[in-house]
Amino acid sequence: MVENCKNWLSKDVLPLWLNKGVDWERGGFVESFSLEGEPQDVPRRSMVQARQIYSLRLGMELGLCDPEKSRKAIDIGAAVLIKNYSLPSGGFIHSATKEGEAKNTTPDLYAQAFALFGLAHAYAVNPLPQYKERSRQLVQYLYNERHLTQGGFTELTDKGVQYEANPHMHMFESAVAWMAVDNDPLWKKLADEILNLCLTKFIDPESGTLAEHFNADWSPILENGKFVFEPGHQYEWAWLMGLYQGLTGKDLTAVRENLIVLSEKHGIWNERKSVIDEVWNDLSAKTKTSRFWPQCERIKAVLQMGLEKKDQRAQYAQAADEAMATLFKFFETPQKGLWFDTWQESGEFRIQPAKASSLYHIIGAINEYVRYRPKL
Repeated sequence: MVENCKNWLSKDVLPLWLNKGVDWERGGFVESFSLEGEPQDVPRRSMVQARQIYSLRLGMELGLCDPEKSRKAIDIGAAVLIKNYSLPSGGFIHSATKEGEAKNTTPDLYAQAFALFGLAHAYAVNPLPQYKERSRQLVQYLYNERHLTQGGFTELTDKGVQYEANPHMHMFESAVAWMAVDNDPLWKKLADEILNLCLTKFIDPESGTLAEHFNADWSPILENGKFVFEPGHQYEWAWLMGLYQGLTGKDLTAVRENLIVLSEKHGIWNERKSVIDEVWNDLSAKTKTSRFWPQCERIKAVLQMGLEKKDQRAQYAQAADEAMATLFKFFETPQKGLWFDTWQESGEFRIQPAKASSLYHIIGAINEYVRYRPKL
């Protein structure tokens, strides 16, 4: 399976996304492809610019794509991210046109998290001072204009102010990415605050599950007395906590393991061997659709835990293999190198364009699998 992963990336995926997926004329990365392999003329999210920087960095490190061309695309992508998506406040807008004109100027927290993330990975490849300086400006904006006295940051959407766990997870991810490449204490300050918020507010002390949607006081929003958790995000939080643990030495093993075990027990549709999208905190399924990305996050989390839990390596290796086999079902598209997004409860895959933003999840999972599966 390791060789299958490498072959698929090197032959089908990276050539497509490094050639037709980069706008070599105007700069930056395309938003999506039709399932027949044609770039779509739609607004480009700042998130896509940032995630593709990461994806190409991993492709380079795996030795599966042209390093010179990838470095050039990364620098172009970072320059476009700063030039076309920056706000005077220090924040970043949601999306722009292919010509670089602002489209959706909402500075949603996802956009901020991924701008920080993309610049960290651009800095890892080419440590230009403007990448760090722009990132520091962004964090200062967050603390000056978006910070909450109860911890965390506001999420600004078209619907108004919301309080969400997931953009904080991605902000934590971005802070950890900067911690890995730079010793400025600002990154750890940001990571520590979000980690504390997760451990004290996002994770329900009764069920151990990690809620998604909150009131202003960080109490979970309830529907008929229940709240929703996403198994995919529990895997993702567990993996990111593992990265933080590796950088700081702070032992988060117990909470990570609990998030994984809950998802393994209650977040898998056993007949399909797929991670489902949403579960109630009473551990009953809310939706039995399966998007591709929870399969990716399962791979990353179980491999990481398997390396630490020597007495349970066989079961974690089996879980990783199962998740990778399921993930590959999403890749059976008309044009090779693309993917379906959603496996519906009916058994059919939903027909919709292949988003560039998905590659970040996919190559992240394959990177972990190629590097660490042989060690289990």
